[in-house]
Amino acid sequence: MKKTMVLVSMFLFVAVITLAQDCKYYFPKKQGAQIEYKSFDGKDKLTGSSIQISKEIIETGGAYTAKIETQSFDKKGKETGSNEYSVKCENGTYSIDMKSFMDAQTMAAYEDMDVKVNSDNLEIPANLNVGDELKDGKLEISIYSEGMKIMGMVTDITKRKVEAKEEITTNAGIFSCYKITYTMTVKSMFSVRMEAAEWIAEDVGTVKSETYSNGKTMGYTLLTGINNELSPNRLFLNKFS
Repeated sequence: MKKTMVLVSMFLFVAVITLAQDCKYYFPKKQGAQIEYKSFDGKDKLTGSSIQISKEIIETGGAYTAKIETQSFDKKGKETGSNEYSVKCENGTYSIDMKSFMDAQTMAAYEDMDVKVNSDNLEIPANLNVGDELKDGKLEISIYSEGMKIMGMVTDITKRKVEAKEEITTNAGIFSCYKITYTMTVKSMFSVRMEAAEWIAEDVGTVKSETYSNGKTMGYTLLTGINNELSPNRLFLNKFS
């Protein structure tokens, strides 16, 4: 009996280690890494840009946890705000805190108020296959002034599905990506519903994303640069090249 229990324990231990090692990471796996994005409207006009910086990354037993800072800029290059969220790669699943969907410019208007955030993690399993359906996610933001709630915003991500595996080319290079589609509903004073697609690559993250309304492209964002060498205090963004 003891020998059986030992064998079972060893099997479970090996299984856990294997899951951790099998986890795929969707961001440059280096502290200080920076990635650059540019966003455009449906008519291909620049609407803004952003930098995502890996401020802290911790590896423990094959699992990774990182804090990511997003710095956002308008189309003229003026900084409009920043936001932080976390990502984790553990036991065969990569998860992204839905705080990544918080708009830095919008939240900057409430920086002197009490903001409470309740968010899920969007999960990406290690072994993606075309046709897979992924878990939903929700982000709830409540804004208070002098103890009174003055605004609430809810973002729901639903109907997530792996639609295809495609090669995407941007100014940053050529990437083998999984295309994930989903429905995004934002509820505040009124409700907005849109369809979206995101192309993700291992050790990079989002390479391209698009939003649609009634089949028409509303806007898109492209990965335009990757830098694994600079420190978190130095920015490499060439905003308007």
